[in-house]
Amino acid sequence: MSNDKKLAVELVEIELAQIGNELHDGVIPLLFVASSTVANLRAKLASGLEDFPSTSEGGELSPVLDQLSGWLDEAMQASRRLLTDTYPPDLDERDWQVAVTDTLERLFPDFSGRVRWDVEPVVNQVSHAVACAVYRIVLEAVRNAWQHGDAAEVLVSGREAAKSIEVTIHDNGTGFEPGRVAASHFGIRAMRGRAELVSGKLNVDSALGGPTTVTLVVPVADDS
Repeated sequence: MSNDKKLAVELVEIELAQIGNELHDGVIPLLFVASSTVANLRAKLASGLEDFPSTSEGGELSPVLDQLSGWLDEAMQASRRLLTDTYPPDLDERDWQVAVTDTLERLFPDFSGRVRWDVEPVVNQVSHAVACAVYRIVLEAVRNAWQHGDAAEVLVSGREAAKSIEVTIHDNGTGFEPGRVAASHFGIRAMRGRAELVSGKLNVDSALGGPTTVTLVVPVADDS
């Protein structure tokens, strides 16, 4: 098996593990607690509402239903993230920057407005394979900045260098120590794998207290 095929297989395994982890730690617990709460409510309602003396006025039942609604909303958001990871947009029809922007607005509407862009047009004019890699890496880096780094702002920049393109994702979040990332956290591993599949290099520069900068450099074909 060639090195590229081995890397592709490893990347698929990493992303499958990532999906399994999201289901195990995100979706399933939320659905389980919601289902258990519904079953408990059903039993109490069948017993004559003895534990809900203010139910007729919406006193004690209302907060339980609000909590249920919140859990189900979180499960739906996690499911949408999984679907987006499994079925990426058609990058033959639009630029990766537009695709990332649309995905962020759909998945993280409260945060998408905090992402600023400074990308040279030529950086969007890349092959389908490179566009897929950049899309995945930028999306993962922004998601990490928001979910784990508590960032207030992210800047995505892109420029053309000598026979290569460079895409940088810089956030002002709390940062982390890259060398101490647990093996069960697949995001950085997946980003590195995607970079390598297109003969690129990924660098993650961060420290406790932040900021964090993810830099992707990918060689491009010389058409001259």
